[in-house]
Amino acid sequence: MGSAGTGNFGNYPGNADPSKDMCRMERKNIKLEEVGRSEYLNEHGDVPAIMEPVYLSDQLKNGRLAVLSENSNKEIGYLPSSNSSLLACMRKGFSYRGNVIYSTLRPIPKVDVDLHAEE
Repeated sequence: MGSAGTGNFGNYPGNADPSKDMCRMERKNIKLEEVGRSEYLNEHGDVPAIMEPVYLSDQLKNGRLAVLSENSNKEIGYLPSSNSSLLACMRKGFSYRGNVIYSTLRPIPKVDVDLHAEE
């Protein structure tokens, strides 16, 4: 036995546009890519501190979504392609801010961030 419906989340009351709800989801533990080549590391010689505020750039850089430090406006790293759907959300008027939740310089520069949506 199954339920009747179209297979879309839109069947549920209050959920007329499931893509907007997807855009509102908080993104946790995003491991940034290419941190070792970032503007931030090149300028500061270090990775950003835990809890440093960050935002997702509304401009693609080298065809990628870049995360920047709010304090310096320097690119820290790129989002993995698994998060590329955020570009469509940004085109719908969403922006993304958050914080560094993990960072280390050695043995390999790494930065993880949490991002939340703003409309």
